Formats: sequence, C-alpha cells, structure tokens
Amino acid sequence: MSSSLTIGVLLCDTLHDYLQPQVGGDFDELLRQRIQNVDQQFILKAYRVHHNELPSSPSEADVWLINGSPNSVYYELDWITRLISFVRQVHAAKVPLVGFCFGHHIIATALGGKVERSTQGWGLGIANYPVTQPSSWMQPAIDNYHIFVFHQDQIVNLPANTQVLSGNEFCPYFWLQYDDKTMSTQGHPEFYKGFLSAVLSSDEFDDLPEVREQGLNNLQGEADTKIMFQWVTNFYRQALGLY
Repeated sequence: MSSSLTIGVLLCDTLHDYLQPQVGGDFDELLRQRIQNVDQQFILKAYRVHHNELPSSPSEADVWLINGSPNSVYYELDWITRLISFVRQVHAAKVPLVGFCFGHHIIATALGGKVERSTQGWGLGIANYPVTQPSSWMQPAIDNYHIFVFHQDQIVNLPANTQVLSGNEFCPYFWLQYDDKTMSTQGHPEFYKGFLSAVLSSDEFDDLPEVREQGLNNLQGEADTKIMFQWVTNFYRQALGLY
C-alpha cells in the first residue's frame, strides 16, 4: 500500500458551534471529508493559525492548504502578518500550496498582489464561472463550474507572472496559478448549502436583510464539489511529481 501524503491545513477560522454537529468537528474535519472522498491517500494535520498556532517549518507537511476567514488580509492582526510570512517561506521552499477565499487573498498578498473590499458588493451562494485558461490538473475537464462563494474582498492587483485560470466581470481573478507549486481560488469548494443557509439565517445577518436574501436566493442548483476537490488533489499530485 502506498504511503500517505500530509496536507498541513492552516485554519483561519473556527466552524460555528451550530454547524460542528453536522460536520463532526471543525473546518479541518470538513476538509478531510471532502479531500478523502476523492483521494484517501491524503491525511490532514491542522494548525489553528488564528489562535497563533503556526508550523515551525514548511517541511512539516507534504503540501499546504489555507482556508477561509471572516477577517480581511489587510487587517493589522499579528496572526495574519505571521501567516503571510509563512506563505513566503512555503513559496520559497517550493512546497505545494493551495488557498480558498481568504487563503486566496493571503497568497496573493504574500507574493506581491493587493486585496481590497470590492465595489462589486457581496459574492454569495452558488456562482457559475468559466474556465478561461485550463490547466493540465483540471481533470475532469469542464468549461464552466458551479462553486460556493462567500466574500466581499477581491484581489485587485495580481502578483507578477500570475496566470488567471478563471474569472468573469464580477470577479476577474477568481482562480489563479502562480507557478507549478501554488494556486488558489476565490471560491469555497468545501462549503455546502446547509452551511450557507444556516449562517445567513443566523443573527449575524439580522442587520443585513438584503445580503441575507441575496445569499439565500443564490442557493439554487448544485455545486461541483467533487470535481473541485479532484482538481485540488490533482494539483497537489502534479506539484509533487506524482500525477
């Protein structure tokens, strides 16, 4: 039997208490379920970065994954500053790295890009995006995909030599590849309808009724969750020379 591959998960948020019973744990458990549904060779090791728990070295895992956060990368928080520094170490060490949403912003910021609160407003619910520049790890190949989104911030300036794989007028830099070891997406492939509907229905959005309505109205159809995670594991394997 082949040996396992460790994904170091850099957690930037804690799953709401009312969602943890559904998932069976925190975000790392949700990510484990998603990833092992397509590739059981990967195991996950979580670091709660937002609680000041960071790896000592990029070599502590075979590959890395950064999840989402309600915070913005431009907030002056010590843990965000340290995470940006660690991303630069991972990139310099050429260890494979993937980011979702806040992770997308962290990687872009660490590599010289810029993130701002978007004038386009909220991206909420299930969004449809085209693949504008397919990459070899995007298998199975599809021209358009559906993915969960939950964001106000967007990347407005790209790091040098960044390839845009997917985007549209609302979010031009939705899926990026920086080199053969690093890629990220504005989306949340790990989310599910019950997650978003529960969050939007909670008291967090009592003062944002229009945003709540927008999000709940945008939950029609199904997201390409399994395909998205197949892409992620394909990318990791290709970056490790195993694909």
